[in-house]
Amino acid sequence: MKVLTRILTDEVPGGFRITMETDDGQMIQVFATENQVSDLADELDELLDDDEAELTEEQEHVGEEQPS
Repeated sequence: MKVLTRILTDEVPGGFRITMETDDGQMIQVFATENQVSDLADELDELLDDDEAELTEEQEHVGEEQPS
């Protein structure tokens, strides 16, 4: 699996051009409609919210005495 090092977005007629660069210098460009970009943003928000919820739960237990 390649590691994403940079992502660029440009508005183009009918949607967006997304350019992604990987750690080995490979670049890929894709076209996405406004709906596709919106769906991707929603999915990323959900992933980030899940991570934040997990972190918050872990923080709630910090400092609590653990049973022996």
